[in-house]
Amino acid sequence: MNERIRQTVAWFSTMKIVVVGDVMLDLYEYCYTDRSKPIDSEKPGRRAYTAQAVHRSPGGAGNVAANLASLSVTTVLIGVAGNDGHNLTLQQLCERRGIRARFIRDPARQTTTKNRLYLDDEYLLRRDDECTDPIPETVGLSLFNEVLCELDGADAVVLSDYAKGVFSETLAQEIITVCHTRSLPVIVDFKPAHRVFFRGASIIAPNAGEAESLLPSKRFSSPTDDTLECNARRLHALLDCRNLIVTLGEHGLCGTDGKTFFHVPSHRVQVVDAVGCGDTVRAVLALGHAAGLDLREAAELANRAAGMVIRKTGTATLTREELLAYP
Repeated sequence: MNERIRQTVAWFSTMKIVVVGDVMLDLYEYCYTDRSKPIDSEKPGRRAYTAQAVHRSPGGAGNVAANLASLSVTTVLIGVAGNDGHNLTLQQLCERRGIRARFIRDPARQTTTKNRLYLDDEYLLRRDDECTDPIPETVGLSLFNEVLCELDGADAVVLSDYAKGVFSETLAQEIITVCHTRSLPVIVDFKPAHRVFFRGASIIAPNAGEAESLLPSKRFSSPTDDTLECNARRLHALLDCRNLIVTLGEHGLCGTDGKTFFHVPSHRVQVVDAVGCGDTVRAVLALGHAAGLDLREAAELANRAAGMVIRKTGTATLTREELLAYP
């Protein structure tokens, strides 16, 4: 890590980032055969399991915020939740992590929850409890007003779209426009069906699968292919953004500003769990870009962060010390 990037990491504690988007509660339940009942009285021949460990963490946009807070960044999280107990759990989890949460309650929906079940440390299944209907106009207006209140002193805004109903084209464009008038960079992670919502963003950062769904005949999962640069440039033009970063999983990431193109290979590490790794990339991209790094430098720093969290279980985060110490 060169001195310029090292100094950038040191500045993280002086920065403020506002995260807006689909918040959710991530639940991880860990069951073990040697601690289960050998017989399920309701289903002969089956075992009855009890979760020996349950881990709760903010998910979706909340995981982006958790990554920022773990890096000592002043972090504001703005989203929509249900008028239920999971909303309160999310608020408490954010408070423990030092995240200032601003959740608009929509009594017509439930708080999005993803419950992952592990048996003997093997990931078996995920149950989603959610409402993906578009939020009412009044809720969207309240959310936009919260964003306006938090822009003072901010260094960047992250829009995290998981297609759970928060973003409309109108809301996304209003946020991007007001940020541009304040010279605040906007970093976006979105679902392909919403690509037109986020035109004009400072950085749009899909993964390889999302990129390929936007350009069905193009490949992003094979960086040795000499068409990768051409495909990235096509996607950059399609999305009408200032800068594009495509995360390529085990192959690292690539990016373009429409003029120059680069590919950053991944770090060779033992992958434990890739869940939430993309959120880490967007969080660090936002920090690097807002701190004045050029696009490739910000991407290299984000790639370094990804190499750290992918070695951890679940929706993991990392600290500035871990990031600085990573080889």
